[in-house]
Amino acid sequence: MAMSRRDFIKVVTAAAGTTIPLWALANACTSSSSGGSSGTTVGTGSSGGGGGDRRTTLDATIALAAGTGYRGLVWGPGEPFILRDELGVTADPERGKARRSILYFGQLSDTHVVDAQTPSRADWSFAINQNQSAERAQETLTVHVLAEMVNAVNGLDRSVVTGAPCAVSVITGDLADSHATTELDWYLAVLSGQNVVANSGKEATYEGVQAWPECTYAWHPEDPTADIWGQHGYPAVPGMLDAAVTNEVRSAGLKMPWLSVLGNHDTVWMGTLGPYVEPYQQLAVGTSKVATPPPDTAAFLAAAANPGDPASEAQLGQLIGSLATEPGVRQVTPDPNRKGFTRKEIIEAHFNLGDRVGPKGHGFTEESRTTGDGFWTWQVGPAVRFIALDTNNAFYGADGSIPQPQWDWLEQQLIRSSSRYLDASGQVVEQSVDDQLLIILSHHTSWTMENTAAAPGDTTKLYTGAELVALLLRFPNVVAWCNGHTHANTVVPHPQTSTAIKGGFWEINTPSCIDWGQQSRMVELVDNRDGTLSIFTLAVNHAADPQVTKGDLSQTGLASLSRELAANPWFWDAAALLGTPQDRNTELMVQAPFDLSKISDDRLDQHELAVGLRELVPGALL
Repeated sequence: MAMSRRDFIKVVTAAAGTTIPLWALANACTSSSSGGSSGTTVGTGSSGGGGGDRRTTLDATIALAAGTGYRGLVWGPGEPFILRDELGVTADPERGKARRSILYFGQLSDTHVVDAQTPSRADWSFAINQNQSAERAQETLTVHVLAEMVNAVNGLDRSVVTGAPCAVSVITGDLADSHATTELDWYLAVLSGQNVVANSGKEATYEGVQAWPECTYAWHPEDPTADIWGQHGYPAVPGMLDAAVTNEVRSAGLKMPWLSVLGNHDTVWMGTLGPYVEPYQQLAVGTSKVATPPPDTAAFLAAAANPGDPASEAQLGQLIGSLATEPGVRQVTPDPNRKGFTRKEIIEAHFNLGDRVGPKGHGFTEESRTTGDGFWTWQVGPAVRFIALDTNNAFYGADGSIPQPQWDWLEQQLIRSSSRYLDASGQVVEQSVDDQLLIILSHHTSWTMENTAAAPGDTTKLYTGAELVALLLRFPNVVAWCNGHTHANTVVPHPQTSTAIKGGFWEINTPSCIDWGQQSRMVELVDNRDGTLSIFTLAVNHAADPQVTKGDLSQTGLASLSRELAANPWFWDAAALLGTPQDRNTELMVQAPFDLSKISDDRLDQHELAVGLRELVPGALL
């Protein structure tokens, strides 16, 4: 049933606590409805109810130019939504005529904002082992890319499928790459619409491995002829480093409310080794930055790889304290803002942001501020609940797991939103509760949750990804699990294994903003009104053009350059991160876990109208 103007005013004033100009109310009331009560056609480009000229991956993709070696990027053909029915759900050919949107949201992951100049980075380890996460050619440009990703997501604030407004965006971990407060501050600033100069240490000066000639393992944009990157075709880009650390990155900020999930890089040093202990803090705020691996590198790595051992931590402190006299070490301008952050501090920073769109804390709870635990749950609209997990191993390693207390909390969250589910013995349980469609959020994937490392004496049980999948399959209301960590596009079906209950869910693994192809996703849950759900996933490229313009050192020019640099490493298969077409633009069929007609059109209309008014009253309502 259509909402009256009076009802609309009630919704708006209740949500905003303010008076809205009459012209705004009139415009909002007369804008096209996106409730989906009539048939809709999947649109591309400027279609889909968003307005403006938008090029999506339905219209055009970005690909390496033909040839070998270092190559530029070009526009490629668009990719349609590919129907996937591996959960055994039949797609009615007429489903598009009656569908309605339940929730439309964005997912960014692995933003990896980098302070490339902090001494706490282990970029020098690339000289020992050419690992893509140790040192990248594009590391000074992560803030530029994130700002252009924000622009891209903002440009898709209306669904290309139903025209529904984007209710919220989620960022699934690895917010800051080096565990540096500078990086965290830049991440929060860009998402909240503040402008940033991505520099630390000496003002208007880059001090780091890409400017030091002895660091032949790093790309030197001024003159790469003597480094390994130049030998593989990476170009000279004079002035790039100066532009990266002096030009202000201008961010519009996300238009919609956004929620953060923590990743391994937000938890342990460099996302791989142990907790951020005092020796790392000493290194981060100090003046000694390793340029080339010093003679005692083996001892340094051995000490860092043995967390929880007081002798190793003491040795690490001694080695860091003596760096100033070591060969291969340069002296740089110190910066106290490069200090590492604790779990409580990163959560508190989300509360102290004070941005206009909210919500306050961006998912984290008052309890999180006290405990430092990064898991939370959030209701979005009348029918969907996000359950965000903290899958990071706080002791050691890049991959994840879930400790017993969080596991117990998760099971209780699943139960409270499910009227029908399986208990631990496989028996069907029925109860009277308000059913919700459940979307799980985490940093790690099911196949990267095998890390059961624990501090000496810690006997807390840690659950793996396979165990988590088994738990989620007990609850048919779980329809999707969105995550990151791998930096790749992957969509995996998890069909129901029990004959006692229907169900199954899709695992949607979204790539990073730092590695090729620097993509995010838009996700929409659509009720087909025939007992099935469609989950649409749309791959999103950041807003900068794929083709690099020589001499363009603007924000968009540097973001374009970053994408091209990320596409061309010779030492690993970056192209694999794109996945297959079945991992990008998809329509994922799911059995409706309960009678979706219980979610009235009126409730969905009220939510969409409130969300659509957000630009007039930022942060009014999720």
